[in-house]
Amino acid sequence: MELNKFQELSKRTMPLQGEPKNHIHKEHGITNYALGLIGECVEVLSAANDREAILKEIGDVSHYAFGLLTFLGEIYEPLANYTVEGTKESIINKIIILSGEISEQVKKFVFHRHELNSSKMILALKMLIQNLIVLAEMYDSSFEQICKMNIDKLKLRYPDKFNVEDSKKRVDVTS
Repeated sequence: MELNKFQELSKRTMPLQGEPKNHIHKEHGITNYALGLIGECVEVLSAANDREAILKEIGDVSHYAFGLLTFLGEIYEPLANYTVEGTKESIINKIIILSGEISEQVKKFVFHRHELNSSKMILALKMLIQNLIVLAEMYDSSFEQICKMNIDKLKLRYPDKFNVEDSKKRVDVTS
């Protein structure tokens, strides 16, 4: 799945389909997706020794990262001068550090009433995504395939669009 297509399809399950109507909607969307991002990044860390689990978590992190780009009005483009190197562990650490930097920007914007430093967030998000791409390859998977699996999961969970009841049911999860 082409990554900009993934970003577009992800809007289906975003609040207001990723189109905030006002500043409050934008704040809520950015806050929700920043919290989701950092939570899913921690799940990547906890799943590092289980290939199937980490691929699912990479998909979940991707959903939140691309969703934040959407709320920031940005279409994903890879960074030309950013190279990802290291072990699985060091790349996972970079992903967690980047998610922490993103959440710090959101905290300052929403709760401390600073101007949103969207360029810093966008840079961190793009770096995070490029780390996810390399991490997927390290687990012998295609990032595009992981994104497709994430969209398929979300379509199963939310047949029409996001709603609270489907979020609670989680029909895609087997106990």
